[in-house]
Amino acid sequence: MAHLILRLTTLFVLPFVLLFLADAMPGISPLWDFANAAGFFSGLLLAALFIYNGRPLSKPYYDGKFFMNLHRDLSFAAALLLLVHIGVLLMSEPLVIDYLKPSAAWPMLSGTLATLLLVFSVPASLSGVRQKIWRNHQRFKTWHYRLCTLMLLLMAVHIIGAGFYTAERWKALLWAGLTAAAIVKPLLARPSRERGNGPRRRNTALFASRLSAGMALFALTLAVGFALLANSDLPL
Repeated sequence: MAHLILRLTTLFVLPFVLLFLADAMPGISPLWDFANAAGFFSGLLLAALFIYNGRPLSKPYYDGKFFMNLHRDLSFAAALLLLVHIGVLLMSEPLVIDYLKPSAAWPMLSGTLATLLLVFSVPASLSGVRQKIWRNHQRFKTWHYRLCTLMLLLMAVHIIGAGFYTAERWKALLWAGLTAAAIVKPLLARPSRERGNGPRRRNTALFASRLSAGMALFALTLAVGFALLANSDLPL
């Protein structure tokens, strides 16, 4: 479990430091910066879902339900962070509603489309719902991957096109690289998994839910810290 926590923490902290703290842009307002950081972490979690896609890994040596629940609950965490992103922006600046209209600029419109795909994909992926839409599980996996790939591409257009936190070319290329790596990862040949001593640990599904909730809280804490730092007199 410690290995997985370290990987997820690195996934959060390293891109956050590079994109938000290196060559940092000035703070706009605490709520505005907090909301945008929350949206950024939502994007990172969505990219992570292509890595933690429900298939068992060698570490931790847990049963399959752990990894299935991890994929599901991380998607819930990503949806929560996206809701915070949109909701706080609308509260702090009501004119943001214009970004949600069909007449909005393409980078903003792509963010809206990505949100709609997430709103559809999360409930449609729940076992009780997906079995009614897709009778064949392989067909579900194919469509799920395609829809989520489109969502991730639209999200990249939104983040790069908005251009405030990715104004530097290297930052735009970094996010594009992260997006491409996430999309390609499920298509690569799966390495042979190391076998632990004995059977996989069972009854671990609750661990995945707790870990996902912890990552959501960690992301919100980092977003709050960034908002306070960006709007303080301290050098950033």
